[in-house]
Amino acid sequence: MTACTSFLAFFAEQTLAFAVKMHSRPDRWPQIVRFASGRADSLANQRFVKGQIIFKEAEKPKGEGGHRVEYIQKEKQAVRKMLKQRREKQQEMELVIMEQMIPEDHLLRKVDRAVDFSFIYELCAPLYCADNGRPAIDPEVLFRMLLVGYLYGIKSEARLEEEINYNIAYKWFCGLDLTDKAPDATTISQNRRRRFRDNNIAEEIFNEILRQCIAKGLVGGAILYTDSTHIKAKANKHKKKQVEVAVTPKAYLSELDAQVDQERKELGKKPFDRDDEAHKGGGSATRMQSTTDPESGQQSRDGKPNGFYYSEHRTVDSKRNVIVNVHVEAANINDVTPMPEILDEVERRLGKLPKYMGLDAGYHNAWIAHLLETKGIQGVIGYRRHTHKGAHYGKYRFRYDPVRDEYICPEKQRLTWKTTTREGYRQYCCEGKTCKGCPRRAECFGASMNRKVVERHVWQDALERVDAFTKTHRGKRIYGWRKETIERSFAEAKENHGLRYARMLGIRNMREQCFLTAAVQNIKRLVASLLHALIYLTPAFTHKRRGLSVV
Repeated sequence: MTACTSFLAFFAEQTLAFAVKMHSRPDRWPQIVRFASGRADSLANQRFVKGQIIFKEAEKPKGEGGHRVEYIQKEKQAVRKMLKQRREKQQEMELVIMEQMIPEDHLLRKVDRAVDFSFIYELCAPLYCADNGRPAIDPEVLFRMLLVGYLYGIKSEARLEEEINYNIAYKWFCGLDLTDKAPDATTISQNRRRRFRDNNIAEEIFNEILRQCIAKGLVGGAILYTDSTHIKAKANKHKKKQVEVAVTPKAYLSELDAQVDQERKELGKKPFDRDDEAHKGGGSATRMQSTTDPESGQQSRDGKPNGFYYSEHRTVDSKRNVIVNVHVEAANINDVTPMPEILDEVERRLGKLPKYMGLDAGYHNAWIAHLLETKGIQGVIGYRRHTHKGAHYGKYRFRYDPVRDEYICPEKQRLTWKTTTREGYRQYCCEGKTCKGCPRRAECFGASMNRKVVERHVWQDALERVDAFTKTHRGKRIYGWRKETIERSFAEAKENHGLRYARMLGIRNMREQCFLTAAVQNIKRLVASLLHALIYLTPAFTHKRRGLSVV
């Protein structure tokens, strides 16, 4: 039956194709009739056995070629009746249970099982009016839509609306019926612009997800890693202008001034006059500003792309790679500047400070080492071996004597402490007559100088203690885990969740993107922990761990 059906269909299609090809040539119409008659005869003479249709000579119609064409058309109609029509299935009514249409191993089903989203109502309750206006869209639906977009890297909210309307799993996760339409993309943007403008709803969602991670035991809090990554702003690098901006004083300036004044007092020297405007932070500097996104910063560092970017400072726990803090700044701000704020935010979210803090070589700074030491944190900071490319001796040629607080030059001459600069650097030098008769004078310093000067920061001792711990076995192990935690977290965010580019303008919207991206990454950690617990509790896994065979 199947072979006959397929052969009839093939024959009918070939016949009709030949007829269409020759319809514009009336003089060739007899050929069409002869072609159809010949194919009909050949088909009728074939016998299909083994339970299939048998065509006999007696079944063939008699007469001219026109009768044979009519016979072929009837056979084609019979074949169509035997075949199922796709359009008929599309128009059938069927009772559907949406829950059964979602696979058990689907990611959204796992997320819905692992995370409790009821906290969204408590966060959004003060933002809605109970007795005025039309019923609002469920806020949990809106934020579930956003989480779907960040989870699957859907950058456009218009595209997100379209995907939710077409994808049954997305609809099920957002709490929509099969025939319900997803809220319009403009609804999300208008809520962001009006209702959620003056609050940190995205940050609160991140905090709640973090609390659930802590409750599940996914955060150890002993070893944390902090680093920053650049995110390209939604701005053209050629559309910019030069503006004057106020200079913000450094966070450690007051502490450094007190340390410098104390040391100068020990030497019998006067403290510095710090009434100038630049020192107070009232000065100004000239910077390039984007005309498209003025809140972004121009990045011009070695090894980094040039343009307007934002910087996300992320802190990750070493136990399960859970993100415990997110801090966003413009890219023209140095990485070490927001470190005090980052530590305060980590302490507020975790309730404590870590025992170890892993940082890359960009944080190899005396002030950072001093800051971590004052907070009771053991810093594990990468360091660079600076190669001296100048024509004269570098600082590494001089050995420091901590007992006598002196430097010793290659010729065994001692350089004593003479003064401390405004920037917090102690200057060590020897007597001019000592350097004058030195055989290596030309190799040590230039002809325009009278003596060699070596500088040492007032907090250099803290940095050396950090370097000493980093070189130990435990320090090397802690620093080696950095690439498996913070670097992997950034790579996941950029490759899978669209953090490589800013979706919106302004630092407030950038904070929303960073917090929600970190939230979905922590949600994945919750899902992974749930699956790990289920596998761990299975008898097969338990026997396997104990080295026993499973029957």
